[in-house]
Amino acid sequence: MFLNLGTPPKGPPPPFAAWPTRHLRVLERAIAVAWAQTMATAHGSALVASGKEPEITAMLQDALTAVLASGQVHGFSAAVFGAPIRGQELEDYSGLHLEKCPDLTFPRLSARPAINHHAMFYECKILGRGRTVDDYLLHGVCRFLNGNYAWAMPHAGMIAYVADGHPEDAYAVLSERWTRTDHPGACGPTRAMDQDLSSTPSVAISTHARQFRLRNGMESGDIALRHLWLAAKPAA
Repeated sequence: MFLNLGTPPKGPPPPFAAWPTRHLRVLERAIAVAWAQTMATAHGSALVASGKEPEITAMLQDALTAVLASGQVHGFSAAVFGAPIRGQELEDYSGLHLEKCPDLTFPRLSARPAINHHAMFYECKILGRGRTVDDYLLHGVCRFLNGNYAWAMPHAGMIAYVADGHPEDAYAVLSERWTRTDHPGACGPTRAMDQDLSSTPSVAISTHARQFRLRNGMESGDIALRHLWLAAKPAA
């Protein structure tokens, strides 16, 4: 915890500046490569078909750590990023709740100040197999808006493990769910969604208002969520 220990942290207070877009895209490329490698195995495709979310995330973390060590994704190296952390316990924006656990955390070694809350955070959810987009919103997206996760950052990410039979296009599915006139989805964006087509799969981007104030009295500001939906593929 920081901001309430009597001594201000070194470096600027939160909210912290956005990371360069190239670094966010590097992370997304690494995630996509790691996912493809796991889906090339019978074990990986079986987990997506019937495994629990923590099991799938642990598999992805292991694959990402191997990709980081290998240097096979340009820019995703141990000279720039720390190893991905799964389920790191962090406090919420208020400092009162100490066991908030985003599914994956990527530290950037050059980030200043070098503290736990200056990172790229992802929440991971299964889609399909009985899990709906509404589950994805209420138990994923909303956690970033209410200050549970990434409260010191202007951006974060959502990863979906898309089981066979569920639509894979994050941009189309989320846009439709949030603009439905009869019953729009929870935690909607403040404006129309964007899409980053520079990677495969493409990344949908939604921008959301946050209403809480940080402990230093500053406004939390909007948060941009990057939605990376990873489709299940059978083993070759």
